[in-house]
Amino acid sequence: GGVDTDKKRSLDVSFSQASEFAPMKAEVMQTVASAIHDYLKKYYFAIVGPLGLTLPDPQTGQPVKLTADNFAEIGIPALPGLMRHLFRTGDINAQRYEKGTGGYPYWHSEVYPQAPHNEPLHRLLLFMFYLNDVEEGGSTDFYYQNKSIQPRAGRMVIAPAYFTHTHRGQIPVSDHKYILTSWVLFNRAEQIYR
Repeated sequence: GGVDTDKKRSLDVSFSQASEFAPMKAEVMQTVASAIHDYLKKYYFAIVGPLGLTLPDPQTGQPVKLTADNFAEIGIPALPGLMRHLFRTGDINAQRYEKGTGGYPYWHSEVYPQAPHNEPLHRLLLFMFYLNDVEEGGSTDFYYQNKSIQPRAGRMVIAPAYFTHTHRGQIPVSDHKYILTSWVLFNRAEQIYR
């Protein structure tokens, strides 16, 4: 299906695939990797909880279950490799929301079934970069957190993709709103468990 303009009104371009963005892509991906690393270091149950991983103990080399109790000792040193093995980023979209009309005012989350491969069910985190300041309107509102984030150039937002972080994008009033946005997804099970 197409875009439901009752829910979302934006102009979207694939940042990941458009050749004119290629020179900036490496820098964006480096920033994303660093920010996601820091996020997972803080919210380590995103790794510890869903998978029940076993890693080598850095002292003995013996296999040990990764837990909340040993994450600082075992998980943090292994985090860059775990990120590469467990996760991937989705296609990054550059989006323009027109002043006065654009927005994504529909309360939504990022995880849902979608034929044929159910890719949105693999989403763990959402992330976005605000590319410009919007003084009035244009905020990203998180329903259950009762939090609104105003667009400021260079600000990055990372949040769980699930319904617990249901969100919307308000209509920008003072300026057009420009963002880059995507997801961190689990790799497919065939890749994780090979």
